[in-house]
Amino acid sequence: MRRLLHLGAVAFLAVTGLLAWRYGERILSFAVTSAIPNPQDGRVTGDIYTNAYFGLSYPLPKGFAEGLAGPDPSHSGYYVLGSFVPQAASAGSILMSAQDTFFAGPHRDLAEAASEIRDTMAQIDGMSIDREPAEITIGRRPAWRVDFSGVGLYRAMIIAEMRCHLVSITLTAPDPQQREALARSLDHVSLAAGRDPPVCIRDYAGGDQLIRKVEPTDIVPSPIPIPARIVIGRDGAVKHVHVIRATDAQRKGVEQALRQWTFKPHTINGRAVEVETGLALRSGGGKVTSTD
Repeated sequence: MRRLLHLGAVAFLAVTGLLAWRYGERILSFAVTSAIPNPQDGRVTGDIYTNAYFGLSYPLPKGFAEGLAGPDPSHSGYYVLGSFVPQAASAGSILMSAQDTFFAGPHRDLAEAASEIRDTMAQIDGMSIDREPAEITIGRRPAWRVDFSGVGLYRAMIIAEMRCHLVSITLTAPDPQQREALARSLDHVSLAAGRDPPVCIRDYAGGDQLIRKVEPTDIVPSPIPIPARIVIGRDGAVKHVHVIRATDAQRKGVEQALRQWTFKPHTINGRAVEVETGLALRSGGGKVTSTD
């Protein structure tokens, strides 16, 4: 399983000047249209970035606009949610990304993830740690921040856990003062109150709660697991399928099959609730099997 953090995205960093988590290999990828949003469906409207999946709203700093689009989601569930750059003189840049914790190996809490970021940066020649990992809040949600600098750029990475993803915001500026100005813009981040998202349960599809499993047909065998997320309704039926990374043919077959899976309704305190879970599917011999 890939590490959560990676500094090898050289091409993307050269364009944006930002540090990011690891990208997967690129293959053909298409968005799935659905009334239920997916993590990569955020957009900028009227200088405000909104992401319905995370219930997140972020007014961009004055003079900032949407930058270059990032790569397609990776097989390990890493997304570039958005990059934001100044329209006039350089005042830094902002990268917002998310790592699906269902596909990122053993679960890390925020403190562990921040410590890993700190240790990774400290091992890079010419990079220095300006601020040790510390707990903060963003949108009234617990988060951690670590600052580092090198090659004339000053960066801060803020991470928060949202809906079984580690969401990161990486700020890059030419000096410490502008880094702080960008950090203050995060005071205006808001997260939708009163939302009732599905309960996230890792490996839920691999247990005895699965009642009916349908194998997709006409799938070309592939050694690369196909990552997918599903939302299971209160009645146990699959109500949403998000194939994160696949070819068009793989996506169609997996989506059609997963929509026919059924589960025992999941209850909490006697009340049925929706569940969201992830599956890593491996195709072979015309069948797809879960690797959870």
